[in-house]
Amino acid sequence: MTIYTVRRGDSVYSIARAFGVPPSRIITDNLLADPGSLVVGQDLIILYPTQTHTVMGGESLSSIAEDYGTTVQALLRNNPILDGGASVFPGQTLNISYEEPPLGEISVNGYAYPYIDRTTLRRTLPYLTYLSIFTYGISSDGTVIPPVGGDDELIALAREYGVVPLMMLTSLGEDGKFSNELVSRVLSDDALGDAVIASAVETAVRKGYGGIDVDFEYVSADNADDYVDFIERLQAAAGDLTVFVSLAPKYSADQPGLLYQGHNYSGLGGAADKVLLMTYEWGYTYGPPYVALNSPLVLLFCCFYSICIKNGIEIIRIRLNIFVYKIIAEESTMNDYVISEYT
Repeated sequence: MTIYTVRRGDSVYSIARAFGVPPSRIITDNLLADPGSLVVGQDLIILYPTQTHTVMGGESLSSIAEDYGTTVQALLRNNPILDGGASVFPGQTLNISYEEPPLGEISVNGYAYPYIDRTTLRRTLPYLTYLSIFTYGISSDGTVIPPVGGDDELIALAREYGVVPLMMLTSLGEDGKFSNELVSRVLSDDALGDAVIASAVETAVRKGYGGIDVDFEYVSADNADDYVDFIERLQAAAGDLTVFVSLAPKYSADQPGLLYQGHNYSGLGGAADKVLLMTYEWGYTYGPPYVALNSPLVLLFCCFYSICIKNGIEIIRIRLNIFVYKIIAEESTMNDYVISEYT
């Protein structure tokens, strides 16, 4: 696979000639609604299938997968044009396989609101390991508050695609606002914290979630140890549920700021099963602009990843926007591994 950045004067046809692939493949693999309107700086995925199949009458995606000894999920990932659906038609060309990625596979988590566009969700699910559904809040008595719009349909869709749905638990209060004071009370009051844990676990099991992702942000330094204790108690009560914790992207243990001081990497990493890194804090829609490449953030991430690996923290997730084509792991010059995400 090649990631090509569009330059001035490029067209789908000139790019196709340069890489020796059919223009139709670039159009379908990149879901280009208007192939004649490329934008300078736009990234295109150039894929090189090692095996293709032309659909014949009477065939289905599942029968084709069986014939080639692969899975429907693999075919959905290899053919973005299917939009996560199983419908195929005679004469359609499907990509069966590609060259193996250099360093194998990684797990990927995506976030979704209950009102997410279902086509976008289905298009994305074949690429995910986990789906975090945003979000459960906390009431004053410790009962968890379900997401606005409900989560049953998203849980069912995740399961349909073999994706593990995760319950997100945040500091969203009964007023619909995130509350630092609520987090402090939950972490400082063991009785209230235990009530939250009991409600979250009961709800997750009843709803069919596969895990709980705790995302408490703006935890004060005074509550850092309490946060670790809360995750340990959640872990003890979780049973078969996988416990995740979302961490702010620190580049040093003593980094100042309310976003970072309450996140004890070593303690939380040891208490949880898996860690989600909120590196979108380094650049997101409502934040200041950042240069996409050659940024100091790349170096910060290399250091960040190295610190986590050396402390035994398993990194699962970097960031997901709308659609993940491929996640490539490349060996860095620091002798650690840097996960690069392409959306």
